[in-house]
Amino acid sequence: MQRRQILTAGAALSAALATPALLIRRAHAEAGKLRLSHGYGILYLPLIVMRDQKLLEKHADAAGLGPIDVSWQMLDGGNVINDAMLAGSLDIAGTGAPGFITLWSRARGIPRSEIIGVSGMSTCTLSLNTNRPNIRSLADFTPGDKIALPGIKTSLAAVVLQMLVAKQFGQANYAKLDPMTVGLPHPEAFTALMSGKTEIAAHFASPPYSSRELEDPRICPPSAPMAQI
Repeated sequence: MQRRQILTAGAALSAALATPALLIRRAHAEAGKLRLSHGYGILYLPLIVMRDQKLLEKHADAAGLGPIDVSWQMLDGGNVINDAMLAGSLDIAGTGAPGFITLWSRARGIPRSEIIGVSGMSTCTLSLNTNRPNIRSLADFTPGDKIALPGIKTSLAAVVLQMLVAKQFGQANYAKLDPMTVGLPHPEAFTALMSGKTEIAAHFASPPYSSRELEDPRICPPSAPMAQI
């Protein structure tokens, strides 16, 4: 059984990274190539460094494993990553814990699609930033105010938003703001929020996008219960 592997990135995960040898050995034995993905932002810095410095290729050569074909994709959001993993077009991915749990449950028991978590990867602060001066709490959002996040329902930001909503409006209403969420990669969400000319009223962002947004006086800093997480 072939096991696809995931590196998780989330708000409560320790800064650790799987050893390159573990990932390379499986690829060398089964396919001679390795297909990986990471998203946008500081959360994925370990994988970005691995990609830039060609660490997988270097360690494979040093271990006498011979050359391997390493390819990288930029994928953001649990839905997109999960589809790629289940389709067999991706071997290793950096993703948030909610996306990983969803993927693990969907692939469990399916031959050649089993998913295993390799390691926690990083930790960061998520911030729900808005360009609407009238939005000072979750209760101020209207149906026309869209909230951009990497993936609807399955991304870390989406689940944290549901937790905040449940805290304010009650557990039964945890999905109250889900219809207002829009799945956008962080760079696109950043551009939309900063332009102020789209339906995007808020962006649940991670660094560096969250800090860059708050440098602009038009972007309102989070306030209770929209505190940084």
